[in-house]
Amino acid sequence: MLIATRDDGIGKATIFSRPLLGEVKGRKEWWFPGVYLLVGQSKLYIGEGDPVGKRLEEHAAKKAFWDRALFFTAENRLNKAHIQHLESKLVKLATETGVASLDNGNSPQTPALGEEEYAFAENVLADLLLMLPLLGFAHFEAVEPAGDNADEGSDALSTEQSTGKRRAIYSALPRGRLFHATFKDSQATIETVDGGVVLKAGSTVVRETAPSFDVWMAKYAQLRRQLIESGVIVEQNGKMIVRQDQFFSSASGAATVVRGVSSNADGWISEDGKSFGDLLRAFKQKNG
Repeated sequence: MLIATRDDGIGKATIFSRPLLGEVKGRKEWWFPGVYLLVGQSKLYIGEGDPVGKRLEEHAAKKAFWDRALFFTAENRLNKAHIQHLESKLVKLATETGVASLDNGNSPQTPALGEEEYAFAENVLADLLLMLPLLGFAHFEAVEPAGDNADEGSDALSTEQSTGKRRAIYSALPRGRLFHATFKDSQATIETVDGGVVLKAGSTVVRETAPSFDVWMAKYAQLRRQLIESGVIVEQNGKMIVRQDQFFSSASGAATVVRGVSSNADGWISEDGKSFGDLLRAFKQKNG
């Protein structure tokens, strides 16, 4: 179980695997209004509940596909209209990206909100969308960044292919394999995990990004700043050190944050001298 908050954020995310449902029921957040995600291998369900725990308990009995879940609450700051707004927007985004097959039977409508309430709900949504990729829920990224399209080097994945295809490929790769990269003043290691890679604690990232990084790689520039602000990346003895393991949905995404410039998967090298790009190309050749 993982509890995630932002220092300047509005709410709190609770992430847990299905077997821990009973333990999560003991938390006070279980009784707050909230929005939630149920995630399986290639399926996603998005819902809201007041309290959120009652809906999660119902789904534990009726929906068998999910193995992990996230719910987002903000104590007494979210009301029924707020969570309906969040649910509607998340369903729309997930439908547009096509990362996973939606188990939702309908598309909930956005409730009518006054100007102030609408602005508040949108701020909560922005907080949530910033947190989700950091927590391993890459289901709402509408645009493929340049670094991800270079995941296979010269044999790159087509931009028309969804991030769902990428997640399926990464989930099929051997887990626990280590790859290393050195660039300027950075030395980093990633490990293959379900649905992506983990940038290992103890890795270092470049101190200075490329001059055009904020312009051409705005998504990863924002992610890098968030990792620094949240203390995942800290400055020690003149180096920018990754203090704890950090999930990325692609090897190219991890490389882009480490190097501070648009990068592909070929820069990650294993102990046997093969690159991560080689691993992806071999998988593609074998599986068509």
